[in-house]
Amino acid sequence: MKKLVALSAIGEDKPGIVATLSKVLFENQCNLEDSSMTRLKDDFAVLLLISLPESLPLEKLRQALEPVTRALGLTLSLRELSPAAGAARPSQVLNYTLVVYGLDHPGIVYRVSQCAADSKVNITDLRTHVTQSGDKPLYSLVMELEIPGSQTVGHFQEKLNQLKGELKVDITLNASETDEL
Repeated sequence: MKKLVALSAIGEDKPGIVATLSKVLFENQCNLEDSSMTRLKDDFAVLLLISLPESLPLEKLRQALEPVTRALGLTLSLRELSPAAGAARPSQVLNYTLVVYGLDHPGIVYRVSQCAADSKVNITDLRTHVTQSGDKPLYSLVMELEIPGSQTVGHFQEKLNQLKGELKVDITLNASETDEL
């Protein structure tokens, strides 16, 4: 059974972060399975799910990464995941994309994510962005969701329609294609 490790790193954005980290992983025969990397203002954040070869202890990988993360000014975190972490998701979930767009104000992420949690909807990815339009900041929120069954979709859509009026934003919920190669 493969060892799965969650790696997170954050620090000042500069060229070479992805290449340097992925080189150390490659040299240690690790496989990068899932990733999310993005710039947050002047910082760069890395979230990786990697599998380690059976012969590589987590501490040895940490020792290999420490000099490069120090040189790049990154704060590093490694966490071994349970063997069940790689188990397949139930096939009865429906994949959806939720988009929220409107004037920026506090509470948008909280209210929408609480609505999802109350409906037993799982958020698998979330991205936000604020842009300036004249003197008013506009907010966009994109969530990828797993919804447990078609009955839940209708109920969730009703809650979102109510929330749309309360938050004074546009909210769209659309079925997503599953990513398969």
